[in-house]
Amino acid sequence: MKPGPRILVVDDDPGVLKALRGLLSDEGFTPVEARSTAEATRLLDAPEGPPAMMLLDIRMPGETGLEFLARLPRPLPLPVVVLSGEASPAEAVQALRLGATDFVEKPPSPERLVTAMRNALALGALQEERERLLDALARPGHLVGDSPSMGSLRQLIARVGPSDTAILITGETGTGKERVARALHLASGRKGRLVAVNCAAIPSTLLESELFGHEKGAFSGALSRRAGRIEQAHGGTLFLDELGDMPLELQAKLLRVLETKEVERLGGSLPVPVDARVLAATHQDLARAVKEGRFRQDLYFRLNVMPLPIPPLRERPEDLLPLARAFAAELAGHQVPLVLAPGAEAALRAYAWPGNVRELRNLIERLNLLRGEGPLTLGPELVAGPQAAATASRPRLGDKHYREHVEDFERELIRAALQEGESIAGAARLLQVDRGNLYRRIKALGLPVT
Repeated sequence: MKPGPRILVVDDDPGVLKALRGLLSDEGFTPVEARSTAEATRLLDAPEGPPAMMLLDIRMPGETGLEFLARLPRPLPLPVVVLSGEASPAEAVQALRLGATDFVEKPPSPERLVTAMRNALALGALQEERERLLDALARPGHLVGDSPSMGSLRQLIARVGPSDTAILITGETGTGKERVARALHLASGRKGRLVAVNCAAIPSTLLESELFGHEKGAFSGALSRRAGRIEQAHGGTLFLDELGDMPLELQAKLLRVLETKEVERLGGSLPVPVDARVLAATHQDLARAVKEGRFRQDLYFRLNVMPLPIPPLRERPEDLLPLARAFAAELAGHQVPLVLAPGAEAALRAYAWPGNVRELRNLIERLNLLRGEGPLTLGPELVAGPQAAATASRPRLGDKHYREHVEDFERELIRAALQEGESIAGAARLLQVDRGNLYRRIKALGLPVT
């Protein structure tokens, strides 16, 4: 019989280990035991790879379970369910914030623990599948598009991907800079992970700790040592998205890391060697930012060794249909075709796509959400979005009173909601209004009640 998934149990209590050993074996799992976080670390780094998941006790002598959880790389290398009979509510919350999928009190009931484990394994499988799909889509051959610029981009990625050269990816918002970064990482052949940091999404007060890590006690709330994102990218690739939003003082620290290949954690005194290939991306004009004093010139020169611009979607109309079909297959499945109504392709090419590839994907996602049975049908009226539709149907001002114009618009809005929601209750849910109020408004506007 094939052995079941390996479950790492980290607990210093022999009685707990014995009880869990029996329970896991009865449920078809293969228990792997560690009585300290040091033993657990060795098992996570074993040649056969990490176990399928980990059951982690919080209270142990030496390094605690929370401290161990805090120093693991992000994302966590395996799903974690935390066990404890003495943890405070604050510790339980901290465990979940550190990435644990569940918190189970000791002594756990078999049903509660098995449910938590199966949920954690299912979540881990979903995350693995998501990463696999992202990696597959990011391969140079899977950067979708038939335009000459996309062909040149794929060739450039294949050529510079295996090097350790820093690359600056530029392009408007939504052009697919992170997907290009993933393709470069896969082409590099590096064994480590791609660690992405969105410099605009993390508050400047937290970004330093997030990037460089910290030692225990470095600041209020630093309860344990934590490796930063730069350390986590050791052996792999560090992707700094929206680099133009990084504060100047952190730019100086980042430049030092790039030059010395060492990082110093906050509160630390010893540098930590780091081998990470650095990719950066921005939608800003960094050359202008340098002139305006918002970006360090030396860091700009250090990162801009190999500039890699991504053209906006409006400049590569040949990519519209291949991208739309790829997104349709991704969202609805390969068995659901994308059908273009008359005039749809012309509308796709005529629209400027200010949101670029992301906006096109959002359109296909919206189409999929509204789809009934049958194919995804794209009509020209859906392409330019609500603003263009509103402009096309703008009433002639001066023909009616203001209140009449408002009521006309309200009738059309409610008609559309009734058609899509298929009932007053469904329309109320779509419009996020009370059903009784919507019913009274329908009668007041003279609309038929269905």
